[in-house]
Amino acid sequence: MFLQRYFNPTTQRSLLRLGAPVVAGNVGLVLIGLVDNAMVGRLGYVPLAAAGISNTVFFIATIFGIGVLMVFSATIAGEQTKKEPKTQNIINASMLINVGLSIFTFIVLQLLIEYFWIFKQTAAVEAAAIPYFRVLAYSMLPMFLYLTFKSVSDGHNLTRAAMYATFLALGLNAALNWIFIYGKLGSPAYGLVGAGYATFISRSFMALFVGLYCIYHRRINMSWSTFKRKIYRDHVKRLLRLGVPSGWQFFFEVSAFAGAAIIAGQIGEPELAAHTIAIQLAAFTYMFASGISVAGMIKVGETWEQDQQGKTIAIGRNTTFMVSVFMFVSAICFVIFRNPLVNLFTEEPVVSSIASSLMILAALFQFFDGLQAVSLGLLRGMGDTKIPSYITLFAYWVIALPMAYYLGKYTSLEMFGVWIGLTIALVLASLFLYRRFISLAKEKNQFEVSDHIHVSRN
Repeated sequence: MFLQRYFNPTTQRSLLRLGAPVVAGNVGLVLIGLVDNAMVGRLGYVPLAAAGISNTVFFIATIFGIGVLMVFSATIAGEQTKKEPKTQNIINASMLINVGLSIFTFIVLQLLIEYFWIFKQTAAVEAAAIPYFRVLAYSMLPMFLYLTFKSVSDGHNLTRAAMYATFLALGLNAALNWIFIYGKLGSPAYGLVGAGYATFISRSFMALFVGLYCIYHRRINMSWSTFKRKIYRDHVKRLLRLGVPSGWQFFFEVSAFAGAAIIAGQIGEPELAAHTIAIQLAAFTYMFASGISVAGMIKVGETWEQDQQGKTIAIGRNTTFMVSVFMFVSAICFVIFRNPLVNLFTEEPVVSSIASSLMILAALFQFFDGLQAVSLGLLRGMGDTKIPSYITLFAYWVIALPMAYYLGKYTSLEMFGVWIGLTIALVLASLFLYRRFISLAKEKNQFEVSDHIHVSRN
């Protein structure tokens, strides 16, 4: 009975076919970060800690916009099921929203550069972080463009475009890191700032690649004339109605993780470097959950739009089962191979010792992180973003941040306390969000059945 409900081979193959390129693309994005950290880590733990805090602050500022843009693929997928889809109008409205978000986020990044001292990092880390952060801020512009174009291709069930772009950018980024960080092929040795130059160029390449893919692919309803179309207020409102709560969901979650990094930096430089390593490794496995959740979101967006609630529930259960199995295996690997994994990033004994211990907690952390990511994706596909934003607010700001701060700063647990707070929040979020998905799907299903019976009797 359990396998029949949670393991349907046909549904699983459909999800894997759609989600595998997304997973591969997501893994490529994480590999870019891992390569950055591995190459920067050879400069010492201060540059590594500076890179960690800079990227943390960067994503605090950009994550709201990322969350808004991420929901557009489900809207585009749902639009494709209609008899007269207005896909080009939706794309045009998404581009307008992109411009507004880019301007707002860039201003926020510039303010954070001027007031970087509020994060209370050590003098050495702050001095190394600010020049790198200045360059990183400009990479937000092509990153937002890439996400918008990615939503367009994903919404048309063409998820390979982002995968191709990401893996090409991975090779480009590694080569540019080697040139700019260490001063190869006649380039000055820019150190950590060189990694920022490489990131900007790589993200610009990704935006250009996926943008051209969308324009010239015959199956995608987008062309150069799309940008000249009239922008309808109703389409902008529709996207914002779903996107803004989604943006807050992302912000509440990522800001809690960012807050944990800031707390780690206040505890000490080795602790921040160790936290950076552990969170990067956890992010690597999270990319599988994130990729499959995108596939689930797109499929749910199609079935929900067509009032096929039975299929919606089946997709949700199969998606959750797939991710659960993968994250469970990953958790075992985290525990068994924790020392070799940490040694990929650092040769500092103090940092290695702390990071290896954190990996045990990271095993549990990443399991529930994957489950909550899947539920959030499914709910976005159903157009339900408001209530989930309240759930994430409670889990991360009411539970995670206060607990992480108290246990990290005022008990002997230090970094372990920080990770305990984050893990408890993820457990609560995953349970509440999955329950929300099942309840919402069953409620609408019962309503449709009862309405059908009523009509039949009449």
